[in-house]
Parts: sequence; structure tokens; C-alpha cells
Amino acid sequence: MCLACEQDAIWLAYLESRGLLQPDDPAAVEALFGAFPVNPLPVQQPAAERTANGPAAAAPKNPFSCDDPTEQ
Repeated sequence: MCLACEQDAIWLAYLESRGLLQPDDPAAVEALFGAFPVNPLPVQQPAAERTANGPAAAAPKNPFSCDDPTEQ
């Protein structure tokens, strides 16, 4: 787990321990994190279309380095 993901997990555990965030409570999550800007992710083609178009049409590089173990 990358450092940023670990820090997020610690922060969420702290909020839950203080009763500020309840698991599976979308209203509480929206109240806490609703003010943060949201960057939509690009929509990927279905796997069948990617293979039909060949390897040159592969999905774009993942912008999140914590999801890519080869990133530093």
C-alpha cells in the first residue's frame, strides 16, 4: 500500500473512531468530503472492443501511481 493510501486509511479509521463517519453512510461521506473537487476518470472501452482494436488501442496510462507497482 502506498503512503497516500495508508494515510487515507488511518484518517478514515480516526473519523470512524470519533463517530464522525459511519460505514456505509453516503450522507456522512458527502457531508465530510463534498467540498473537495472531483476530477472525473476517463471512461474505458469494454474489454471486447480493446482486443478487437488491437494492442495499439490499449487503455490510457493510469494516473494514480499507487495503483501501479512499477511507479516510484
